[in-house]
Amino acid sequence: MLDLYNNKYDRETLKKNIYAVKLIDILKTQIIDVSFAVRYLLNYKYQLHDGDNITTPLIIKYQPHIKYEDLQKALYNYDSDDDSIEDFETVSNLSLANVIFELKLKKN
Repeated sequence: MLDLYNNKYDRETLKKNIYAVKLIDILKTQIIDVSFAVRYLLNYKYQLHDGDNITTPLIIKYQPHIKYEDLQKALYNYDSDDDSIEDFETVSNLSLANVIFELKLKKN
């Protein structure tokens, strides 16, 4: 599991773990770009946890380097076919396998 509050992660790591963490935690702790905000944080299909109701004002609040105009432009030009994340079932099975592996390591 990612430790968002104590570490910074690159875009690819965040994307691979998008279902395993709260989006609000990514927003508050990581430095993201405009396309990541649009593709993942503002995308309802990734908002699975309580508190993951991310809005454009929240993006601007917690990511002050992102300008409102750039966010609006990215939203307007967003094409969902650009997303290249695995489906939820595949990702959750990978995450579950990692958790089981880590538990076995701790047990030994």
